[in-house]
Amino acid sequence: MTSATRTTHAPTVISGRRVALVLVLAAVGLLLAGVIGLTVGTRLIGLGTVVDAVLRFDGDALQLVVRESRIPRTVIGIVVGLALGAAGAVMQGLTRNALADPGILGVNAGASVAVAIAVAALGLSSFPVLMAFALLGALIATAIVVLLSAAAGDGSPVTLVLAGVALAAVLGGATTALVLLNPTAFLHMRSWESGALAGRDLSILAVAGPVIAVGLVLALLLTRSLDVLALGDDTAASLGVPMRLVRAGAVVVVTLLAGTATAVAGPIAFLGLAVPHIARGLVGASQKAIVPLSALLGAIVIVLGDVVGRLVIAPQEVPVGIVMAFVAAPFMVWIGRRRSLTQL
Repeated sequence: MTSATRTTHAPTVISGRRVALVLVLAAVGLLLAGVIGLTVGTRLIGLGTVVDAVLRFDGDALQLVVRESRIPRTVIGIVVGLALGAAGAVMQGLTRNALADPGILGVNAGASVAVAIAVAALGLSSFPVLMAFALLGALIATAIVVLLSAAAGDGSPVTLVLAGVALAAVLGGATTALVLLNPTAFLHMRSWESGALAGRDLSILAVAGPVIAVGLVLALLLTRSLDVLALGDDTAASLGVPMRLVRAGAVVVVTLLAGTATAVAGPIAFLGLAVPHIARGLVGASQKAIVPLSALLGAIVIVLGDVVGRLVIAPQEVPVGIVMAFVAAPFMVWIGRRRSLTQL
């Protein structure tokens, strides 16, 4: 049965009061995760010291750690987590598949090859410039995937995924070749591709923040249409939903969110896959609840994952992208074994 004729069950109805309660608890959880991110690391720092570092900075060593390290990586972690969580929810809503991830649109691969070109071929190393290249690469890769999908068929989710996987494989090979041929590129890419929050400056959010904010707003605006699409293409068409426009909009949203987050922190695998699944278990199948909850949960997971990375082999650190891979890979296997969860 093709995607055009496939039908699915209506979203599970969850009371609005429960959804509101879960969202409030997630917001409180994000606040607590932020406090943990600011205070816990190779050295414990009291909350009073954190407040002093923000309001009454006097050059104290611990206050300097808070201002130069803890605050930037916690804030950036929250922003990146919000983006990846929401992008994963939209991607799964678009494809109606619980195993879908923003990476299958070629976002990560496009960003990686663009950064490799900037470093290996152009000799660039400034982080803001590399971030711009990463976002541009993600946008170009997604555009190519959409064009390939349109040329090969009707632009259905299945065709879109196949085109994304094929392009990601090609771009992955190109990235590897560029990195291996240039030792400088290898050093830069090793740090960026591990998915790390350390060493990032808050100034990068001057560009990335507005893009992610626009993406989050658009994601929320798409939730109703994605819920209708979950009823099947025929039903959605009969209800007057412009399916091509909604799918194009969803692709743009995923690219803005996942592409910008990847540009800021490097590719962080599995988060966009796992978090929406957890959200779905808490609030049902409606995208109106899944998208905002996935964003909040994504931010919580990233911040706490970064804290774990600071502690697991202290005083050395493990990048949050590697922590996510170790934690989420078994979760992905578990989802894959539960075949009933694959189709939404």
